[in-house]
Amino acid sequence: MSFVACERKAELDLSVAPEGAIEQGVALMGTHCHTCHGVGESRMDAMLAPPLWGVRAHYLARHSDPEDFVDAMTAFVQKPRMESSLLLFEVARYGLKAPVSLSEAEIRSVSWAIYAGRVERPSWSREYRKRHASCEANW
Repeated sequence: MSFVACERKAELDLSVAPEGAIEQGVALMGTHCHTCHGVGESRMDAMLAPPLWGVRAHYLARHSDPEDFVDAMTAFVQKPRMESSLLLFEVARYGLKAPVSLSEAEIRSVSWAIYAGRVERPSWSREYRKRHASCEANW
C-alpha cells in the first residue's frame, strides 16, 4: 500500500484541519466511499467510480489551498452537478456522482482525509495516469 501524500513535492498544510477530522474521514471512506471508488488493488475496469487518488490529484491541481480543496470537494459531493465537476471525462465513463447520506461535517472529514493523501495508489496507477496524460492533475 502506498499513500499519495508521500509523492507530493510540496508539503501539505494539515495544521488547519479540525482535530480528528482526518481520522474520522478515513473511517468514513471505508464504509461509504470504497465500495464505488475502490481500494487497494481493485481492478480499474471493475470500479464504479474513479479512484480517490485520481480524484485527489485533479482537486489539488485546481485547489492547492487546503481549505479551498475541502470546500470545493464538499460542495460537489453535497450537490453533484456537471457544471462543478473537475472530472468530466470520468462523468462520461461512470455517470454523475450519486448523492451520499453523509452530513456536511462528515463529508468535510472525508475531504480532509483525501487532501491529506490517506488514499491508496494501486499498482495500475501508471496506466490510469497515461489515460489522463492531457489533464493538469498533480500526479
